[in-house]
Amino acid sequence: MRKKFFLSIILSCCLSICYSQSLTCYSLEEALENKDSVATLILKKKKLKEFPMEILDLKNLQRLDISRNYIKELPKEIVSLQHLHYINAAQNLLSFLPKEMAQMQIDTLILWDNMIREFDEDFKNLNLKYLDLRAIQMTRKEQKAIKSLFPKTRIRKDHPCNCGSRKEN
Repeated sequence: MRKKFFLSIILSCCLSICYSQSLTCYSLEEALENKDSVATLILKKKKLKEFPMEILDLKNLQRLDISRNYIKELPKEIVSLQHLHYINAAQNLLSFLPKEMAQMQIDTLILWDNMIREFDEDFKNLNLKYLDLRAIQMTRKEQKAIKSLFPKTRIRKDHPCNCGSRKEN
């Protein structure tokens, strides 16, 4: 009986530790109060005009959602987030990603409705599983270049546009 009691206490402690290490935060303030425990940060629709550099203090961050803001660029220092594997930056004003991001362990990159039409050649080593580029006007040539850069990645994109010269499509 005593053994079961102690085992249940140990199990509940382990579960609470695991839970505390995988915290989801919906504000930067809350995340900064729990720097070491934040696994997911959701800053969707916060009217952000710049990437909050304080995010870089969240060393255990695994998932970042900064969608539906007005962010124009991601800092190259984002590579310091070694556990980050999921980024949702949909519906921002991004026109490029820093080439330093090619060193990261990102498996999911959601970028739809931005202005990114090409990736630096360094990104070919990124082991992406999923890339979302919907609502970005790209020519067929641009789409083929992205597909050749990420041949094993599931890529969601719209139909190519006739937005360049006809020879380019």
